[in-house]
Amino acid sequence: MADDPFFVGWQDNVPKLSRRKVLLAGAGLALGAGALGLGLGNQAPAPGPGVWDQGRKLAMTGTIYPEPYLHLLTEDLGGGPRPVFLVGQGKDRITVRPALTFTGAAVTGTMIERGEHAMMAVDDIYADPAPGRVMPGPETDLGEVVMTGEILDAKCWFGAMRPGHGKTHKACASLCARGGLPLAFCETGRCGEGKAALLFLDARGRAFGPEIIPLVADPVIIRGRIFEVAGLRQVRVALGDVVRL
Repeated sequence: MADDPFFVGWQDNVPKLSRRKVLLAGAGLALGAGALGLGLGNQAPAPGPGVWDQGRKLAMTGTIYPEPYLHLLTEDLGGGPRPVFLVGQGKDRITVRPALTFTGAAVTGTMIERGEHAMMAVDDIYADPAPGRVMPGPETDLGEVVMTGEILDAKCWFGAMRPGHGKTHKACASLCARGGLPLAFCETGRCGEGKAALLFLDARGRAFGPEIIPLVADPVIIRGRIFEVAGLRQVRVALGDVVRL
């Protein structure tokens, strides 16, 4: 018994054969873990092209409308009047003095953009009569739809968070919805695309209240109508026509 080898980890008496096996096993585990991580990363859904450029302050002019969500209707983005939703720096909406609505205004802040969607985290709003009143034009009814997908908070999906959809984003989406931020809807399998989301409104074309929060960021099926207003598509849905899957 006195001549039997005895392994002590902190001593330099590990048999060469055992040392070789340990080193090979460790190297194999490291390579395997790296390959697994790479494979899982490649299979993850695309976070999408949304960007929040917090280092670049911009000023835009147009007309502020309070409904369905506070937004600046502006021609500064090109292509005719386009809405830029106005939000706070965090998970909260902002309010403006009634005197600043339905008239010329200038807004400063940082842009959150994804495809044709635009939002501004506001620093300041002030009257600017120079641009005059920008009008949204007539709305276009594009017909009834039935879709499966997910109700999103638009700020994160536009680019404040990547990815801004899915189960990992549910808690954040619920907080943003409670804060009164705009809601959007994307079809299943299209949340990573640039132009896939629709502004999500009730059947009257108004913002939902707290009753919609339990359904945010869960798979749902909806029945509603799609409208296009100022180049932005929206889906209008009665609360009873939103069913969790």
